[in-house]
Amino acid sequence: MTKNKEITYSLRRFFTSSEDKIAKENLKKLNRNFSPSYTKFILEELIKPINDTWFRSEMIGWGDCPGRQKGEKPYLLVTNHSGMAFPWDAITFSCNLYERYGFSEGTARALIAPALTENLFMNPFLIASLWKKFGGIPATFINFETMMNQTDHNVLIYPEGIEGIGKGFNRRYQLQDMRPTFVRMSLKYKCEIITFSTINAEYINPFAYSWPWLNRQVKYLGIPFMPVGITTLLVFFQPWMFYISLPAKLYFVFGRKIRPWEMIDKPLEDITNNDLRNLTGKIRSIMQEDLNEARKKYGKNPYRFVSLFREVIKNRGKLHYFMLMNWPFLFSEYDQRYHSGNTKSVHDLNIFTILKLVIRKPIILAFFIPIFGWPIIFMRSSWVGKRKSKI
Repeated sequence: MTKNKEITYSLRRFFTSSEDKIAKENLKKLNRNFSPSYTKFILEELIKPINDTWFRSEMIGWGDCPGRQKGEKPYLLVTNHSGMAFPWDAITFSCNLYERYGFSEGTARALIAPALTENLFMNPFLIASLWKKFGGIPATFINFETMMNQTDHNVLIYPEGIEGIGKGFNRRYQLQDMRPTFVRMSLKYKCEIITFSTINAEYINPFAYSWPWLNRQVKYLGIPFMPVGITTLLVFFQPWMFYISLPAKLYFVFGRKIRPWEMIDKPLEDITNNDLRNLTGKIRSIMQEDLNEARKKYGKNPYRFVSLFREVIKNRGKLHYFMLMNWPFLFSEYDQRYHSGNTKSVHDLNIFTILKLVIRKPIILAFFIPIFGWPIIFMRSSWVGKRKSKI
């Protein structure tokens, strides 16, 4: 056999019946931390007020998008990553899906980089296992296969991966190379890909750039990349700002349904590595074309300050939700309330509320300690990670 000979994927035989049993067992593992009741509580009581006032996100063109029917394969929801920012776009998109479908046939569970799920620091404000509680799935091949064989949710995918988040403001709205796994799964299971464009999330943390050398160094701390820009110095002095977003008005613009098996004239058994790469490239080009068009329509005024001020005035009774320095307290408070059985809304954050929270969770003070708060946060993250590895 020559080195250059193409190897076919033989997609129909790629996942055997014995591995189906493995997938069923794996689904139980993936559902171990997923809590629909926790997700419902946090989305309704915390994320929705922030989304309605701060991000003011809108779903454009989703009116004809059908929900998933029982017994059918999931839709693969595929979009662009926003650069150099914490994934608030994914959080607000999930909030919109929940408002639209509840936990019925239209919701989606996201495949996310393992770095986000395994490192406590990459969970907002050190809320342990937050992404997994929300239904996030570490993006491994067996987990992807498992999600293709479950019957309850669609699958949300960011095929650019970490490189998409860390691409830098100079490459905003430029789709990076896509991993072809989502195309392979679509071909194998004959499930449609639904593309959409995420607009203005590039301005959550604008004018931030990336250097490969620096990214390699911060990976030792469990951070996939380090954005360097106008907020970097502020983050150094106030760690809570690492998770914060500027008030970009977000749009999620429906693209199109794609059936990759109709874009190739070979049987599944004959598809090669090169065929799959070419097909992924074609889909990437389609998405880039739609992204450029959506950006022209909705990306000219990313903050819409008039709209922001209008919403702030209308929701002035919930001022504590969009004062950024309150977010560490709010996330921690709602997490504590859920686990203690208290499902009441936080109507205000006063000194007594904050003191009680700090007594229960003193690590939160580290987010407000200039410079020296960072070693405390990283030591806490490292300690929790080592403890989990022993379980």
